[in-house]
This record gives sequence, C-alpha cells and structure tokens, in this order.
Amino acid sequence: MAGMEVLGRNCNVIPVASGQPFKMREASSALVVVTGVSTTSVSITERSSFGGGDTNLACIKNLYYSTAVNGTAAWGKITYVPGVTIAGLYLTGLPAQTFLFSALNTYTSLTITQVAFTLFTTELSDPFNYLNVTMGGSGGVTCSVILSDLVHQRGPANLPILAA
Repeated sequence: MAGMEVLGRNCNVIPVASGQPFKMREASSALVVVTGVSTTSVSITERSSFGGGDTNLACIKNLYYSTAVNGTAAWGKITYVPGVTIAGLYLTGLPAQTFLFSALNTYTSLTITQVAFTLFTTELSDPFNYLNVTMGGSGGVTCSVILSDLVHQRGPANLPILAA
C-alpha cells in the first residue's frame, strides 16, 4: 500500500468552527471553508488566549468562491481591493473597510454556494495565538477550518486539542 495518512502529518481539522476560538500557532496556515452560503457575515478576530478578548484581524487577501459544494464547479477568485464593494458576503476585519458581499446569492450572475480563504500564522500579532471565525446570518451555513503545514507531525490521536 502506497501513501501516508494526511491527518497529523500535513493537517488538522475543525469541521464546525464558527464561534469556536482555536489555537493557530501549531500550523503555518488555516483554510477557512464556508458552505451553504446564503445571507451571512464572517468576522475574523485574534485572541491572546482561549478565553481572551477578541481583536479584529485584517488578514483576508484572496477569497475563492464556487457555485457547487460537490466538486462539479471550478473555483473563482476575488482579490481584495480597498474601497471596492462586491455583492455577496460580509467580511469584517479587513484593511481600510469592511469587504462587503451583500445578498450573497449572486456574484456576476453566479449562485455562490461556498467560499474559501486562507489565514496565515505570520499575520497574527504578538502575543496572539488564537483565531476566532464567527459567522452570522441565515441559510444553513457551515464553517470548517483546515490547519495545514503543521509545526510538529504527530499521529492523529496525539494531535493537540485546538479549542482549549
């Protein structure tokens, strides 16, 4: 049998991450995937400890979107440009202004059903170690986080608890 297991070697996963602070310093990046997108808002904040207070974090530069959640549609890309508003999703904590996607059902005549963006550990301020991705709105929306480029490779049973 060829290949190696990914969990613990390359990544760690938080399947339901909205409103759940998680430790970021164990990885180089976190891929945030929001599916079932309807009218919603996504806020990114950082914390110095699990129970600490939230501070807005300006960190999203590229937002990828798709019109299908089952892999049958290609990804599109939106690059953040200060001062530009795009219809669809509200993302707060961005440089210069809120990155607005109001009424996230359409973007250039496409029905958006998922968005993804990457957060990097190097963008956290010292001494902040935790991120909190909070979603609001409606429409059966889910938010998952995949931490990648782990600092220490471990067996899945020995991975650190991220939300503690």
